[in-house]
Amino acid sequence: MAETAKSGDQRLTRAAILQAALRIVDTDGVDALSMRKLAGQLGVNPMSIYHHVENKAALLEGLTRLVTDGARHIAVGQGPWQEQLRNLAYEFRALSLAHRNLIRYAFTSDDFIQHDGPMWRTLCAVLRSAGLPEAEVERTGAVLAVLVGGLLHTEVNGTMRRLIGSGQAEDAGFALAVNLLIDGVAALVTG
Repeated sequence: MAETAKSGDQRLTRAAILQAALRIVDTDGVDALSMRKLAGQLGVNPMSIYHHVENKAALLEGLTRLVTDGARHIAVGQGPWQEQLRNLAYEFRALSLAHRNLIRYAFTSDDFIQHDGPMWRTLCAVLRSAGLPEAEVERTGAVLAVLVGGLLHTEVNGTMRRLIGSGQAEDAGFALAVNLLIDGVAALVTG
Protein backbone atom coordinates (compact mmCIF):
# COMPACT_ATOMS: atom_id res chain seq x y z
CA MET A 1 0.00 0.00 0.00
CA ALA A 2 1.45 3.39 -0.98
CA GLU A 3 2.03 5.90 1.75
CA THR A 4 0.35 9.26 1.63
CA ALA A 5 1.89 12.67 1.26
CA LYS A 6 1.46 15.42 3.90
CA SER A 7 -1.28 17.10 1.90
CA GLY A 8 -3.92 14.65 3.04
CA ASP A 9 -5.37 11.68 1.24
CA GLN A 10 -3.32 12.00 -1.92
CA ARG A 11 -1.42 8.88 -2.87
CA LEU A 12 2.27 9.21 -3.46
CA THR A 13 2.78 9.47 -7.21
CA ARG A 14 5.72 9.96 -9.50
CA ALA A 15 4.30 13.38 -10.46
CA ALA A 16 4.09 14.47 -6.80
CA ILE A 17 7.63 13.24 -6.19
CA LEU A 18 8.96 15.16 -9.18
CA GLN A 19 7.17 18.36 -8.19
CA ALA A 20 8.54 18.18 -4.64
CA ALA A 21 12.04 17.41 -5.96
CA LEU A 22 11.82 20.37 -8.34
CA ARG A 23 10.94 22.68 -5.45
CA ILE A 24 14.02 21.47 -3.56
CA VAL A 25 16.30 21.88 -6.58
CA ASP A 26 14.89 25.32 -7.47
CA THR A 27 15.38 26.51 -3.90
CA ASP A 28 18.56 24.79 -2.76
CA GLY A 29 20.26 23.29 -5.83
CA VAL A 30 20.85 19.78 -7.14
CA ASP A 31 23.41 18.92 -4.46
CA ALA A 32 20.79 19.54 -1.75
CA LEU A 33 18.44 16.95 -3.24
CA SER A 34 18.46 13.62 -1.45
CA MET A 35 15.91 10.87 -1.12
CA ARG A 36 15.79 11.51 2.62
CA LYS A 37 15.16 15.25 2.21
CA LEU A 38 12.58 14.57 -0.49
CA ALA A 39 10.81 12.04 1.72
CA GLY A 40 10.75 14.62 4.50
CA GLN A 41 9.12 17.14 2.18
CA LEU A 42 6.51 14.59 1.18
CA GLY A 43 5.99 13.19 4.67
CA VAL A 44 6.78 9.62 3.64
CA ASN A 45 9.34 6.95 4.35
CA PRO A 46 12.36 7.42 2.03
CA MET A 47 12.02 3.82 0.79
CA SER A 48 8.54 4.55 -0.58
CA ILE A 49 10.07 6.94 -3.13
CA TYR A 50 12.01 4.06 -4.67
CA HIS A 51 8.72 2.51 -5.78
CA HIS A 52 8.44 5.44 -8.22
CA VAL A 53 12.04 6.36 -9.09
CA GLU A 54 15.04 4.05 -9.17
CA ASN A 55 17.65 6.41 -7.73
CA LYS A 56 18.77 10.05 -7.63
CA ALA A 57 20.06 9.92 -11.21
CA ALA A 58 16.64 8.71 -12.42
CA LEU A 59 15.00 11.40 -10.32
CA LEU A 60 17.15 14.09 -11.93
CA GLU A 61 16.43 12.70 -15.39
CA GLY A 62 12.74 12.81 -14.56
CA LEU A 63 13.06 16.41 -13.40
CA THR A 64 14.83 17.42 -16.60
CA ARG A 65 12.09 15.75 -18.66
CA LEU A 66 9.41 17.39 -16.53
CA VAL A 67 10.83 20.85 -17.10
CA THR A 68 11.57 20.44 -20.79
CA ASP A 69 8.22 18.74 -21.39
CA GLY A 70 6.72 21.86 -19.87
CA ALA A 71 7.68 23.47 -23.15
CA ARG A 72 4.74 21.69 -24.83
CA HIS A 73 2.73 24.90 -24.48
CA ILE A 74 5.14 26.80 -26.71
CA ALA A 75 3.44 28.29 -29.71
CA VAL A 76 5.93 30.12 -31.89
CA GLY A 77 3.18 31.61 -34.04
CA GLN A 78 2.39 31.86 -37.70
CA GLY A 79 4.75 34.72 -38.53
CA PRO A 80 8.00 34.59 -40.46
CA TRP A 81 10.39 31.81 -39.51
CA GLN A 82 12.83 34.38 -38.10
CA GLU A 83 10.23 35.50 -35.56
CA GLN A 84 9.32 31.90 -34.77
CA LEU A 85 12.97 31.04 -34.14
CA ARG A 86 13.37 34.14 -31.96
CA ASN A 87 10.25 33.21 -29.96
CA LEU A 88 11.51 29.66 -29.46
CA ALA A 89 14.90 30.90 -28.22
CA TYR A 90 13.22 33.26 -25.75
CA GLU A 91 10.88 30.52 -24.52
CA PHE A 92 13.90 28.27 -23.93
CA ARG A 93 15.56 31.13 -22.08
CA ALA A 94 12.50 31.71 -19.88
CA LEU A 95 12.35 27.99 -19.06
CA SER A 96 16.06 27.95 -18.22
CA LEU A 97 15.95 31.03 -16.03
CA ALA A 98 12.89 29.73 -14.15
CA HIS A 99 14.84 26.61 -13.13
CA ARG A 100 18.45 27.81 -12.99
CA ASN A 101 19.73 25.12 -10.64
CA LEU A 102 18.24 22.26 -12.62
CA ILE A 103 19.25 23.70 -15.99
CA ARG A 104 22.81 24.27 -14.75
CA TYR A 105 22.91 20.56 -13.92
CA ALA A 106 21.10 19.46 -17.09
CA PHE A 107 23.48 21.35 -19.37
CA THR A 108 26.27 19.11 -18.09
CA SER A 109 24.42 16.00 -19.26
CA ASP A 110 25.24 14.60 -22.68
CA ASP A 111 21.58 13.89 -23.44
CA PHE A 112 20.09 17.27 -22.58
CA ILE A 113 18.91 17.79 -26.16
CA GLN A 114 15.99 15.42 -26.40
CA HIS A 115 15.16 14.50 -29.98
CA ASP A 116 11.71 13.42 -28.87
CA GLY A 117 11.02 16.62 -26.93
CA PRO A 118 8.65 19.44 -27.86
CA MET A 119 11.37 22.06 -28.23
CA TRP A 120 13.33 19.89 -30.66
CA ARG A 121 10.26 19.15 -32.78
CA THR A 122 9.34 22.84 -32.86
CA LEU A 123 12.89 23.85 -33.76
CA CYS A 124 12.98 21.40 -36.67
CA ALA A 125 9.57 22.58 -37.88
CA VAL A 126 10.78 26.20 -37.85
CA LEU A 127 13.95 25.28 -39.76
CA ARG A 128 11.87 23.45 -42.36
CA SER A 129 9.62 26.49 -42.73
CA ALA A 130 12.74 28.60 -43.30
CA GLY A 131 13.42 26.51 -46.39
CA LEU A 132 16.41 24.62 -45.06
CA PRO A 133 16.99 21.40 -47.01
CA GLU A 134 15.71 18.37 -45.08
CA ALA A 135 19.20 16.87 -45.00
CA GLU A 136 20.38 19.96 -43.03
CA VAL A 137 17.48 20.36 -40.60
CA GLU A 138 18.66 18.08 -37.78
CA ARG A 139 22.33 19.02 -38.04
CA THR A 140 21.52 22.73 -38.02
CA GLY A 141 19.00 22.22 -35.22
CA ALA A 142 21.60 20.44 -33.11
CA VAL A 143 24.13 23.22 -33.60
CA LEU A 144 21.55 25.89 -32.76
CA ALA A 145 20.44 23.99 -29.65
CA VAL A 146 24.03 23.63 -28.47
CA LEU A 147 24.81 27.29 -29.12
CA VAL A 148 21.70 28.58 -27.35
CA GLY A 149 22.21 26.05 -24.56
CA GLY A 150 25.78 27.20 -24.08
CA LEU A 151 24.69 30.82 -24.08
CA LEU A 152 22.04 30.08 -21.48
CA HIS A 153 24.53 28.11 -19.41
CA THR A 154 26.72 31.20 -19.22
CA GLU A 155 23.68 33.17 -18.15
CA VAL A 156 22.49 30.80 -15.41
CA ASN A 157 25.98 30.27 -13.98
CA GLY A 158 26.71 34.02 -13.90
CA THR A 159 29.44 34.17 -16.54
CA MET A 160 27.47 36.45 -18.87
CA ARG A 161 26.72 38.84 -16.00
CA ARG A 162 30.41 38.93 -15.11
CA LEU A 163 31.47 39.56 -18.72
CA ILE A 164 28.88 42.06 -19.93
CA GLY A 165 27.05 43.30 -16.84
CA SER A 166 23.69 42.54 -15.32
CA GLY A 167 20.07 43.21 -16.12
CA GLN A 168 19.60 44.79 -19.49
CA ALA A 169 23.13 43.90 -20.58
CA GLU A 170 22.24 40.19 -20.28
CA ASP A 171 19.07 40.82 -22.30
CA ALA A 172 21.04 42.71 -24.94
CA GLY A 173 23.66 39.96 -25.11
CA PHE A 174 21.01 37.29 -25.59
CA ALA A 175 19.21 39.37 -28.23
CA LEU A 176 22.47 39.87 -30.14
CA ALA A 177 23.24 36.15 -30.04
CA VAL A 178 19.76 35.22 -31.29
CA ASN A 179 20.03 37.75 -34.13
CA LEU A 180 23.40 36.30 -35.12
CA LEU A 181 21.93 32.78 -35.14
CA ILE A 182 18.98 33.90 -37.26
CA ASP A 183 21.35 35.60 -39.70
CA GLY A 184 23.37 32.39 -39.88
CA VAL A 185 20.29 30.30 -40.72
CA ALA A 186 19.26 32.87 -43.34
CA ALA A 187 22.72 32.60 -44.91
CA LEU A 188 22.35 28.81 -45.08
CA VAL A 189 18.95 29.11 -46.75
CA THR A 190 20.02 31.67 -49.34
CA GLY A 191 23.58 30.41 -49.78
